[in-house]
Amino acid sequence: MTILRRLLYLAISIPVIIILIWLFAVPEDLIKTIVEDSISDSGKPAINASLKGISKGIFFTVHADTLEIEIDKTKALKITDISGRINLAHLLKMQLAFSVKGKIGTGIIEGIFKLPETGALKIENVELGSIPYLISTGLKASGLISATLNLKNNIIDIIFKIPDVDIQSSIKGVPLPVNSFHKVQGTLYLKKNRVKVKSISLEADRGYARLKGDITGGMMNLSLEIMPSRGELSSLESTLISRYQVSPGYYLIPIKGPLL
Repeated sequence: MTILRRLLYLAISIPVIIILIWLFAVPEDLIKTIVEDSISDSGKPAINASLKGISKGIFFTVHADTLEIEIDKTKALKITDISGRINLAHLLKMQLAFSVKGKIGTGIIEGIFKLPETGALKIENVELGSIPYLISTGLKASGLISATLNLKNNIIDIIFKIPDVDIQSSIKGVPLPVNSFHKVQGTLYLKKNRVKVKSISLEADRGYARLKGDITGGMMNLSLEIMPSRGELSSLESTLISRYQVSPGYYLIPIKGPLL
């Protein structure tokens, strides 16, 4: 009985000690610094993260009011009502992983991060108007964006869709009204200061368009393919893009220069 009693005490004391270490030996400022440093980057473009209103829960949970991200001192994203916890299922496999949840506007963001530097995020029904960085580019549009993000080896792969978009202003560098496009979807990846646009398709009743290229250090090197339906372009629109015609019904427009 003595041995069994000692084993029982040991089984009880170990998790209690771990919880006490979490509560008293891991300061909230340390968690704040780790999160901010893992996101921030002093390169080009410069990325700065600020976590506010952080607090710890008893069972390895963390809560924060907001996480604000700036790119070259321009507001890019604000995540609110953040909660996170150590994922016990992965801990049993000897993997350190964190489950996180939050909100972007009224949309939801949730996922899991495994150390070192791998993870997956899912974004659902985020209003375009709640993403400050899109607004800073001069794009005026409404619609709900959903996306999946996968992080591995400092590369973020993104697949997104906006099934019902309403664009109220012209896109920078495009000599053609784009407010007729109502569906957008695409794939791209981010690595340090480079955004590789694999393919972003825009669908409309009047035709189809596809964007490809990259943005490096805030400089765009993109190309927009436009394939309008026969007879759908007005005389003015035809004149505007006539010099970009490659073949009948196919236009290739270069989009170059600073993003902002």
